[in-house]
Amino acid sequence: MEELFNIEKVLGFCEKVCYFFTVNLLFIISNIPILLFLLFVGAGQIRECLPLFLVCLIPMAPALSAVMYAMNRLIRGIEGRALRDYKKGYCSGFLQKAGLGAGQLLTILICFTNIEFFSVQMRIFPLAILFVILFAAAVLVTPNLYMLASRYEMSNLQIAGTAVALMAVKPVYTFGNIAALLVILAAFEISAGTTVLFMGSVYGFLVMFMNQSVMRKLEEGD
Repeated sequence: MEELFNIEKVLGFCEKVCYFFTVNLLFIISNIPILLFLLFVGAGQIRECLPLFLVCLIPMAPALSAVMYAMNRLIRGIEGRALRDYKKGYCSGFLQKAGLGAGQLLTILICFTNIEFFSVQMRIFPLAILFVILFAAAVLVTPNLYMLASRYEMSNLQIAGTAVALMAVKPVYTFGNIAALLVILAAFEISAGTTVLFMGSVYGFLVMFMNQSVMRKLEEGD
């Protein structure tokens, strides 16, 4: 019986690893446009080709929501097959999530353009600093946006407002989300080949795991 129990634990662990791998693979496939950009244009040309780069990032919005949906089910112990969970998280409200991503990326483009304008051409530094802060906020709010989009049925304006509010009133969780990204980047530097196989799903898992208490409070408030 003890050997059987150990075998079940090993099989359960292998199932979880396969779940992470499959979700990450689907995440990568969903982001082929940005992969093609990095392959044929190159990361060094992002600044010069920023509008094209941001357009290529639009598919990441529903893909990231799908990862967080799947990881939330895994944390709650109600996961099914990875493909089915990812597909449901990806297809449910696809146009809304793509619109949310497009709105965020447009905000980033506007902020970056104004930073360039007020720091290089007109040199109005207070405005440049203002748009730097707005640019940073538009980037840092990313996990909150797609965490909420993966879990709740709200309008994009409600999602954006709630995400910004969480970022402002829960700075510890915001720093936690940043730390999760830094952990993935550090792992990528150490072992890029292995990290690529799991980085999307592990990042989504870390974000959803750290924000479980926040989501419970939101549901209790509803």
